Amino acid sequence: MPSMSGALAVLCLAAGLVHVLRLVVLRRDVLGEISYAAMGLGMAAMFSPLGNPLPTAAWSAVFGVCAGWFAVRVLRGAGLRGEASHHVVCGGAMLFMLAVGHPAGALGGHAAHGSTGAVGGAVALVSATAMLLAGYFAWHALRCVDRTHPPREPSAGSDTAVALRAPTLSPCAPRTASMAHLAVATSMTAMLLGML
Repeated sequence: MPSMSGALAVLCLAAGLVHVLRLVVLRRDVLGEISYAAMGLGMAAMFSPLGNPLPTAAWSAVFGVCAGWFAVRVLRGAGLRGEASHHVVCGGAMLFMLAVGHPAGALGGHAAHGSTGAVGGAVALVSATAMLLAGYFAWHALRCVDRTHPPREPSAGSDTAVALRAPTLSPCAPRTASMAHLAVATSMTAMLLGML
């Protein structure tokens, strides 16, 4: 569906640009913002009906460096439950999609179904990996939905009453980053499920 691919490309492009803006404005967590911006822009390029402006080798180098950098941070004590391990999974997923989901990739999802022998085993491995990664990014998208709700604060008249503040959608707001993460995670889930 070209219209769906175009819409997802625009959504991912917007998410990538949000992280570029956050990088310029906030100037903290520079490597994390660069990694998120690269994921948004990379997904936009993969979904683009106009074609990918960069060669696959360039994107592979970007995501290989991102995954490697954050893997070193995990090994040096950042822990498996932190943001660094999420970046490792994201970088690995992007490399996987570039290698498998790209038209120049070795296997094209449905193209090899029904094969036997080594090719059939490779298709099964690709499908299992795509399913696991799709599950991870669907779970991450659900986590992001929780973070996009406006913050609540107690009202002046009661300790138990809750009032909503006016929505904050500046690039510095955590909700803005969560919305961008939600867009990319949803798009990654869609692409990975398309590989089955």
